[in-house]
Amino acid sequence: MPAFAKTLLKIAVSVGLILLLLSKIDTAAIGRQLAAADLRWTLATTALFIVSILLRTVRWKILLDAQGVRVPYLRLSRWYYIGAFFNTLLPTGFGGDVVRTVELAQYSRQTPSAVGTVLLDRFLGILVLLGLGVVAIPLSRADIPMSLYAVVVALFVLAAGGFALLRQQRLVMYLRDRLLGLLPGALRSRVERLTWFRPLYMALQGYERRILFTALAASLIFNFDWILINMLAGLAVGIRLPAADYLVLVPLVSLALLLPSFGGVGVRELSYVGLFGQLGVPGETAFAMSLIVYAATVVTGLVGGLLLLEQTLRPQPTSRPEPEL
Repeated sequence: MPAFAKTLLKIAVSVGLILLLLSKIDTAAIGRQLAAADLRWTLATTALFIVSILLRTVRWKILLDAQGVRVPYLRLSRWYYIGAFFNTLLPTGFGGDVVRTVELAQYSRQTPSAVGTVLLDRFLGILVLLGLGVVAIPLSRADIPMSLYAVVVALFVLAAGGFALLRQQRLVMYLRDRLLGLLPGALRSRVERLTWFRPLYMALQGYERRILFTALAASLIFNFDWILINMLAGLAVGIRLPAADYLVLVPLVSLALLLPSFGGVGVRELSYVGLFGQLGVPGETAFAMSLIVYAATVVTGLVGGLLLLEQTLRPQPTSRPEPEL
């Protein structure tokens, strides 16, 4: 499907989901909820969201340092904020990854390492997210369908299994040769041209197990920070749920945001309304909570936009090494 058609489809999905939600809940009540929202908790949500980018940067720097790619922490965090800006503009949550890859490749002049570390950074985040879902769903008070849990478990097993397999270089080469040998010539040629996974595979070969576990720990800390962000947004609209409920529901919301949509719009709101509604939160309140989280996302993106503007107005030679911070 052409890229333009995919974008139109994502927009249609987002618009359709929003219209569906608005037809079932009281839009005036959403406005009242937002007007009555506690400004202190709303500002705290936004501030913590902005700071959360710095936690993500830690994971990325761990991976880069292990590869011998020395980039100052503040420069990496700047690229992450700029990536967040593009995530708010582009119809996918992966637009920022492209920006980070380009910036890092230009600075380090090591394109394979740039692509590999950005892909691995994203992959480790998703792996931890799936792991949290596997652990949290059985503990949930919400009525989570077993079919959904089965999907989460299957995705986690595939991701963890793929992660472990890609670390076994000889086994991967053996399986590749054997499987390619079973394919007819034309199909084999097409498969051999599939190169999207190679940067991730090559990146994994260069890391000690200790480094990967450290990066996974950084991902776990970020996800707990993300849960806290949602708790603050809930407090802003008067939701009083135990932390354990957020521990279960927030990873599920994050997983839903991986589904195709325009910047998560529609999917995000439907997830909040559907999941928090299971615990007795009115749909209007859950919708208002999702808007506060989205507003924090947009503000964080605007921080990245300001950094991009400053970088554009005062360009600096990105290839020149800088002292470590």
